[in-house]
Amino acid sequence: MNKRYSIYQLHSKVDAMAKFIDLEKLIAGEKNSLDQIRSYFKINHWAYKHYHSQDGFMHFRISMNGTFTDEDIYHQPDVVAEYIKDGDLVLELGCGQGANIQYLAHSFQESSFVGVDLIPLKKDKMPQNVTIYEQDYSSIPQLADNSVDVCYAFETIVHNTDKEKIYREVYRVLKPGGVMIIYDYALASRFETYDPKIQMAIALASKGGAAAMMESLEELNNHYTNCGLEIEKITDYTTNILPDLKHLERKARRAMVHPWLWKIEKALLPEQFVTNIILGWLGYDAAKAGIGCYKEWVLRKPSH
Repeated sequence: MNKRYSIYQLHSKVDAMAKFIDLEKLIAGEKNSLDQIRSYFKINHWAYKHYHSQDGFMHFRISMNGTFTDEDIYHQPDVVAEYIKDGDLVLELGCGQGANIQYLAHSFQESSFVGVDLIPLKKDKMPQNVTIYEQDYSSIPQLADNSVDVCYAFETIVHNTDKEKIYREVYRVLKPGGVMIIYDYALASRFETYDPKIQMAIALASKGGAAAMMESLEELNNHYTNCGLEIEKITDYTTNILPDLKHLERKARRAMVHPWLWKIEKALLPEQFVTNIILGWLGYDAAKAGIGCYKEWVLRKPSH
């Protein structure tokens, strides 16, 4: 499947949805306030458990052999593990249902872990070396300057509009030479460079995930360097998440090709659940078209 065909598919999907959904109304208004992000994850808790991982992992599977398997869910935390040493203080931004931090904390019992998230976790299930703070992670006054060895964030900073506020806080708490590992989405080019239907697809995907309007790779890289962080490595895993995206597209297909089913779901289910179906419907073609990409960033706080 070439990029031109995937762009055609996105155009066709937007046209088809416009026949039974008021798309402008759907994307209007605030979509990623703290309350809306909190509500999004509470409402979609079941969907993440059912479609992503029964163990509570909430990120995409990185399939190195092109085949969707459950083991692929461990790629991201296993990469983070490569940077952790015994005795380190490790920070997770947006720890979600706690799967990543539990997995790593059990592996590094001589290290200390801090997780920050808007959604309360069952702290009694956490290992003794884990501390959880229920709050916005753009400000973590509980952590001292230059105290964190490793920080990581999986598919969470995309929800935030003021990303530089977050990275300034990351810079503050990281030790000199400390590392930040990020997995997240980016646009290949700036939003305004795309045609109106592709812009609508991007806006719908952003709305469906309670995210800020997605930014380009160039813009995201500028955020990091503006806040004093050095980009050590960028790895593109877009191709590797395609099996997971295709899996989600198949799940979304039934609702999106049968308008009557969409209307029933919209009438009976919370809006943040049904708009998430649109995200699943569009994500695969956006990635195949080279519009959206999935990246790993390894960032460093300078040691000097």
